[in-house]
Amino acid sequence: MEPLLRLTQVKKRFGGIEALKGIDFDVYPGEVHALVGENGAGKSTMMKILAGVIPDYAGEMAYKGRPLRLKNPKEALDLGIAMIHQELSVMPELSVAENIFLGRQPTRGRVVDWRRMNAEARRILEALGYPQVEVERPLGDYPLGVHQLAEIARALTSGAELIIMDEPTSALSPMETERLLALVRRLAEQGKAIVYISHFLEEVTAVADRVTVLRDGEKVATLRAEETDKSELVRLMLGREAQFFERAELAPRARAGEPALELFGLSRPRAFEGVDLAIYPGEIVGLYGLIGSGHFELAETVFGLARPNAGQIRVAGKPLRGGPRRAIREGLAYVPPSRRTGLFLEKPVYQNVSLPWLDRLFGPLRELAAAREVTHQVGLRPPDPTRDVGAFSGGNQQKVAIARWLVEPPKVFLASEPTRGMDVGAKDEVLSILRRMADAGTAVLLVSSEPETILAAADRILVMAKGRIVAEYTSGEVTKEMLVHDAAGKLKKTA
Repeated sequence: MEPLLRLTQVKKRFGGIEALKGIDFDVYPGEVHALVGENGAGKSTMMKILAGVIPDYAGEMAYKGRPLRLKNPKEALDLGIAMIHQELSVMPELSVAENIFLGRQPTRGRVVDWRRMNAEARRILEALGYPQVEVERPLGDYPLGVHQLAEIARALTSGAELIIMDEPTSALSPMETERLLALVRRLAEQGKAIVYISHFLEEVTAVADRVTVLRDGEKVATLRAEETDKSELVRLMLGREAQFFERAELAPRARAGEPALELFGLSRPRAFEGVDLAIYPGEIVGLYGLIGSGHFELAETVFGLARPNAGQIRVAGKPLRGGPRRAIREGLAYVPPSRRTGLFLEKPVYQNVSLPWLDRLFGPLRELAAAREVTHQVGLRPPDPTRDVGAFSGGNQQKVAIARWLVEPPKVFLASEPTRGMDVGAKDEVLSILRRMADAGTAVLLVSSEPETILAAADRILVMAKGRIVAEYTSGEVTKEMLVHDAAGKLKKTA
């Protein structure tokens, strides 16, 4: 059988950086072909070539057996190649049906044919196995899993035969992830070709037919999924063995002085209730929960992005009130769970780094000097503070989001999902940065829905479920299974 799409010796250079070094890749109708590699390995560049975002490259692309040179994403979509990005492009205020047919609503004359659009959306969702979704309701009424579903349905209504999925489960709950993986297999059974990019290697081996591993812009291997496992894939990605954190042995850290951050009965409607918490200088407290548990909302509330309706926040013993500017003055720093929320991708690194400090860094030269120092500390690659943030890999973008808070080291660092969408190597680097911050005396609240991230870095672990802290671990062995069990909502307290 002829592959639906084939790349032959594809190369791409950005200035002095060779992002792709002669890549061969193909995908067949009815196949899920996974693509894995560290951040910066070349996955994003390769996918942008497939989707028509990058038209200038060396090498050949063939689609349905014919040579092809895509000029733009619209041409790719018209030919049946659709890409679903990690950061979804949905509009929550519009209905499910409107999101599915965004920009291509069926019309009768010059008027949108609402009845036809809703009926067609209903038919598509039923075919995908989701008849319970009400297409007339605003998409924002539904969880992220349905947002992802709407993106996939939109791709299918465009006539896509090849669907590229970039980290499709990075913001989904375990149940939503299972549903999505079942949907991916269903699409393959219907003859669609799927290119599946993910750092969750258990998902890759569960859903893919083949796996291609990239490292430093080169293809290392293409393997049958049933003939490999997580350990081998990580070894190929990194060129070395890596340690997985399925369990951790907690040991209490010595505490000196008063807490850096204290919460007393903090509550916010429809988010969390009655949260008591204390973090001391030099410790990393992991706050784990499933999507929707309230842990992300807690961090943004502490930073002043939302107001609590009850309770008190204290920093170094002093009450904290007001918005983010006041929080920054009192020594708080915050990295949101979505990089797009916290960064200006079209601006250079140094302008992103200097943004919170414009009242202290006067002029581009001082901004550049500060950015060079802190991006060196986090290991930004390539180390170019004049380059636009959007030109970096996701892991390096996250390093920029962290680096901006090192200009003046904070008392309290609130890190929400700092390793989301990263490979294991980049995760190690980011968690090492957090550990160095803690060793220097910063109190770190590490907020995540990835238990491996919490187990890899935390000195003490709290678990949230349904807006409440339901478990605390301060010493002894803690496993991934224990955290997931607690997050499912069973109340317990463990020391």
